[in-house]
Amino acid sequence: MLTFNRNIETDKDVNQLLNDSGLELHIIPENTFYNIAEMEKIVAKNKITILQFEDSVSVLRYYPIAEKLKIPVILEMHDVEPTLQRYFKKSLEKIFESRAVSNIACQLSDIVITMTILDYSELADKIGVDYKKIYRIPNPIDFSEFKFYGPNFKKHNIIFVGNMYYEPNKQAVKYIINKIAPTLIRKDKNITFIGMVGDELKNLTNTNFIFTGPVNDLNKFLSQATIALCPITQGSGMKVKILNYCAAGLPIITTKLGASGYEKIPSLIIEDDLNAFPDIIGKFLGQQKQLKKIGLQNYKFAKQYFDIDVISKKLVNIYQKIVNLNQINKNFLRIKKIKIPLPLWLGEGRVKKIKNKNHYVVKNKKIKII
Repeated sequence: MLTFNRNIETDKDVNQLLNDSGLELHIIPENTFYNIAEMEKIVAKNKITILQFEDSVSVLRYYPIAEKLKIPVILEMHDVEPTLQRYFKKSLEKIFESRAVSNIACQLSDIVITMTILDYSELADKIGVDYKKIYRIPNPIDFSEFKFYGPNFKKHNIIFVGNMYYEPNKQAVKYIINKIAPTLIRKDKNITFIGMVGDELKNLTNTNFIFTGPVNDLNKFLSQATIALCPITQGSGMKVKILNYCAAGLPIITTKLGASGYEKIPSLIIEDDLNAFPDIIGKFLGQQKQLKKIGLQNYKFAKQYFDIDVISKKLVNIYQKIVNLNQINKNFLRIKKIKIPLPLWLGEGRVKKIKNKNHYVVKNKKIKII
């Protein structure tokens, strides 16, 4: 298995990847990563059987390797990027470019994995992807990493988790700060809001807010929560925070978009009118038994349908199918070449400047520099 970690700078950073999974992880420096000839050598040397990508741009960039080495391609689309571009109010030119890139990447891929019914429809109806090659596999969660707590009633703590480089999360937090929180705090001055917010939004808050920035131990904060929020109104894909909340046994108030992909968890409290959130929260804070019941239902449904052991079996079946098929996509040479843009995520500011110059291989708790 190859992985290209974006924030590895020193040998010490690589130590965090040590594990006993048996997987072989490659952390590849930027100059090598963008050198197609060098990447082809690495892929060939390690006898890779499937090339899997998580963004459309990378499929276009590296498909010559798949073509030359006759390796099948899987594209796992966590988001439908043209949809994100529309939500972010990008120019029509950017949206059309993103749609073209997504269309070509899906043509070049032998299998396209998406996570929600909404995204499946977007790909088939708007991007023009052959529905026969689309598989819907939801996000999983490892229940061995996240503990069950149930709602905490020692204090009324409302939690929202999510990386702040993702614009829909930022918009949700701003709405919590400016609309939801003031209404609730006027009624209950002991309510506290907990969130993974950075310095750029802290100046909008008061003492009723605990904003942590990025955290290493999410369990610490989930254990303090009474109710979890996901007031997301933009974006695509599945919101992983829903799984984090479910694993902790928390009651969740979200929008229909925030619940996309979680149709098998009917105990989610869904409300698209964000103005109604304060009343819903206020009502449930006085119903401890109901909150416990809802939190336990969320946990049980997530455990039944989204446990990593359940989802991994579905993925293994797909990998086995594509290997057994022994038929590689023949469309490569028919695709008109276009200028390859930068990946969308590079514009999100989530990545530090890459300083790593080494090619590390991590396996069986050992690190080797090539």
